[in-house]
Amino acid sequence: MIDVRHLLRVAATLGVLGAIAGCGGSGNQPARAGEAAAAEPAGEPALPPGRVAFRRWLDDAKTQGAIFTVRTDGTGERQVTNPAGSTDDYPDWSPDGRLIAYQRCTPGRPCSVWIVDADGGSPRRVRFRCRLAGCDAAAPAWTPDGKLVATLAQGRVRTFGGVPQIQQSTLELIDVRTGRQRMIYKRSGWTGDAIDGQVSPDGRTVVYTRVNSARSKPPFGAALFAVGVDGSNHHRVTPWELGGGDHAVFSPEGTILFRSFDGDDSRQSDFWTVRSDGKRLEQLTHLEPGTLALSASYSPDRDWIVHASDGDGGADLYVMRADGTGNRPLTSTEWWDSAPDWGPTSR
Repeated sequence: MIDVRHLLRVAATLGVLGAIAGCGGSGNQPARAGEAAAAEPAGEPALPPGRVAFRRWLDDAKTQGAIFTVRTDGTGERQVTNPAGSTDDYPDWSPDGRLIAYQRCTPGRPCSVWIVDADGGSPRRVRFRCRLAGCDAAAPAWTPDGKLVATLAQGRVRTFGGVPQIQQSTLELIDVRTGRQRMIYKRSGWTGDAIDGQVSPDGRTVVYTRVNSARSKPPFGAALFAVGVDGSNHHRVTPWELGGGDHAVFSPEGTILFRSFDGDDSRQSDFWTVRSDGKRLEQLTHLEPGTLALSASYSPDRDWIVHASDGDGGADLYVMRADGTGNRPLTSTEWWDSAPDWGPTSR
């Protein structure tokens, strides 16, 4: 089943539909995370020091969200951005830990990409060069050498099979220091989206979620694809049957972590791992039906995974081992915390 949330958001920002906000987060072990996330027994290894960035909804209707950070021991929570009538989402730490890139979406306007100091302050917008009208920039991700990859949705919106579709969706690489920009991959002719790009640790490969419109085969299908940062070697990574990916991420050693059935509420999502060549596809968790499971992030040492699941306010952050065991809580609030990204150890 297609994840229409991105399509609706793009259509909304172009003035075609009402604004719709997305969300991020993740899952845990076979029991519900809200029930299983008890304190670890004495003697369990401490989490590596550092900070986790995440998005917190600031209202029950999920119309306004801000970027926060918190230490890996759950202390020192800090609000980094202060949107007014907007949603700041999908934070991504720079390789040196000094900056956080994120997307900002305001009802009735195209989304945009911003950068803020990790300690907060005045954010600055990343200006992309757009080839068509109505340009929407989203889901930024840093490369190892300090550039950004983001999705640009451009052009007119048309409806196929009852679902709105943007005319063109591209993965773009931009040097935030010089403004030099290059297209990595393009989908045009209302065929679908290329969203949520993430860059491999060696900087050579971008993994992204390919979401088809009714004009592509399979119609409304979603799967992970990979492409060289130079635009070469484009190929499918995961089966269409698993769907989506919800901001798949690389481990420090190059393994891809993703969740299945993103956007299909009739199926229980789980975490899976796979190599960028599509080999060694393995299911990491076997969650109880009804467990909230969204996006996740590896610790810099690859030993832990931070994610979001059922919590006091609908979703809280949790941390589990890389093998899916030892789930423990990180945040516990009345708000909705999700879309985590674990900062580099240099921070």
